[in-house]
Amino acid sequence: MPDLDFTGLNAAAQAGFKPHFAQVVAAARRRRLRRRVLAVATVALVITGSGVAVASRPDTSVPPPVRFGTDRTPDFIPTPGATPTAEPEGRQIFTGRPAVGDLSHVYLRWTDCRDCPLRWASTDDGGRHWRTGPLPVPADAMADLRAVAPRTVVASYISRSAPDNRSMGWIASTDGGNTWREVTVRRVDALPAGWQVLGGRLPGPSEDPLVAVDPATGDVAQLRQRSALRNAAVVPSVPGAAGLWLSGRTGQHVGDGGRIIWTGSAVDVSRDGGRTWSRHEFPDGLTASDEVGGPAVATHDGRTVYAVGRVRGALVIWRSADGGATWTRAAGTARVGERTIRAAVRPDGVLVVQAGVSAREDPLMFASSDDGATLRPAPLGPGADPRAVPGGYAQTGWPDSKGAWLSADGVTWTWLDPPELS
Repeated sequence: MPDLDFTGLNAAAQAGFKPHFAQVVAAARRRRLRRRVLAVATVALVITGSGVAVASRPDTSVPPPVRFGTDRTPDFIPTPGATPTAEPEGRQIFTGRPAVGDLSHVYLRWTDCRDCPLRWASTDDGGRHWRTGPLPVPADAMADLRAVAPRTVVASYISRSAPDNRSMGWIASTDGGNTWREVTVRRVDALPAGWQVLGGRLPGPSEDPLVAVDPATGDVAQLRQRSALRNAAVVPSVPGAAGLWLSGRTGQHVGDGGRIIWTGSAVDVSRDGGRTWSRHEFPDGLTASDEVGGPAVATHDGRTVYAVGRVRGALVIWRSADGGATWTRAAGTARVGERTIRAAVRPDGVLVVQAGVSAREDPLMFASSDDGATLRPAPLGPGADPRAVPGGYAQTGWPDSKGAWLSADGVTWTWLDPPELS
């Protein structure tokens, strides 16, 4: 078996920025080649008696995290595709979205072929050392790994041959992946306070009711009722005390070739765990994506909230100063075409907007420090799509980016490169 290459996995590695996307792509290729060469000479593989593989590298000095420059593009959109291993036949590793428990604990679901058994990999020291082991799900299963606390991880899984999501199963670990147990989903009228609500790759709340996980035990609860919004998505940036927030559409019609065209734009808010909901509809068809959700909703404290999207190719911002009870349209705008929109409010109150999430979209970045009244162009970088984790923030660009950005303050970020596994 060849040595594992984890050289890119230092907590502060890859924090440098590149001037343009062409250089980003070239740099990514150079790094992959360099990692394959270094793997032969420097990385040791230790196989323990438990069957858990641990890889490590000597501590080396690395540059400190950097703040955004004036004309630099961060390498957070590497060339799409599976990460190659060091093996000469070019066997590929397929990984899922990084699951970040906190700034030290990061988890990956991975496999070395599309039909091979699934495995997990984890680090508890910010990427200096990684462990890996089998994910106890059926051999033909698809799985989605989530971290809901530093050492509490859950995975939903379903057989590729299953007729629908009613066959979905769940497993949970409260010791960082060392041991797992099957979890029976409990149906509830309201999600328990303090539990982590899951959004993202799971079927959206318009298809399957919202799911939440107990960070202490890994227990799973699911609402009995689906969201009344269409094509809805969970808003992950809202603090738990501000309730549950969903962004979605209010209608649809069928276009040419049977294509579904979503219409309307709204946010639904529940202050009682999903038992009851209130809705605000935006009058201009505000949307952040053609795929899922309505506007990009951004907040830091749950009181000052922005709904950001595009209308006929122009960026539009709505703002609420009372937790979504009332909204006013801000004056800030920019031409963004059909780019996908992401938005966030930094801890210092600055609204950050990213238009375009992959290199193919030629991303643009904007910032506003006057409540959305004006937007100024900003250097590309992480911060427009973060998730709060204990001790800071995490942002991934999956599936275009296999790694994760980590930040203690929401302003200064470091890049965590994924490991090359075998």
